[in-house]
Amino acid sequence: MFSPWISRPFFLLFAIPVFSCTTIGFHEETIRNSMAFGEEVSFRVCVIKEKGVDEEDVTTLFQAWNEELRYYHLKAEPKVLAEMERPGFYGSDILDYLLSYPMLDSCDRLLYLKGRTWGDVFFEIVTLGIFAGVGLKLEVQGAVEGKTNTKGYIKAKYISTIQLLFTSPKSTLIHEGYHLLGCGHQLWMKECYERIRDVKSLLNDPKRDPNFFPVITTSGKKILKRPI
Repeated sequence: MFSPWISRPFFLLFAIPVFSCTTIGFHEETIRNSMAFGEEVSFRVCVIKEKGVDEEDVTTLFQAWNEELRYYHLKAEPKVLAEMERPGFYGSDILDYLLSYPMLDSCDRLLYLKGRTWGDVFFEIVTLGIFAGVGLKLEVQGAVEGKTNTKGYIKAKYISTIQLLFTSPKSTLIHEGYHLLGCGHQLWMKECYERIRDVKSLLNDPKRDPNFFPVITTSGKKILKRPI
């Protein structure tokens, strides 16, 4: 806990490098607790995982995410669709793959869980050297596509190097989970709280597909029907 005498600008100077890698913004409990998020609602997250990511990993990750979602009376229910080889080395390859992957009727969101290969280990070592040399962190732990905010991936396996100085698979899922609910990046969480509240209000929209949990994208577009 930070001492109360620390001013907000001084606090931000030292906190920004950490928060930008681990969460979507700083929580504002007073504001969050004053907002009404309605009754508890579940949404279905279909999972594609790589070899080495087992059922226990999925359970542990979703337990952490659901602890965060309790603030908003939400619950993410995982459903493993398949285990597969990675469609490409880079995160952009995974996102391209997901964009062309059809969203099944049993899915509200699509999440790819990336494992850890020897190629990843080598890349981690290289990026660690770059970070140590020039202070530039090149590794990306996860991402969500911005067209519908319904599909994304995270690194579900990393246990060493520079990664654990900043984040973990659990915090990465929480971070990308906010994007899957339509939140962008902000310094303080008020705007994100409002976005989640507004997303839940869409459950009563007569234009919504009743078999789909909606979202409002980071650009403000309402997604009321399951994307292709």
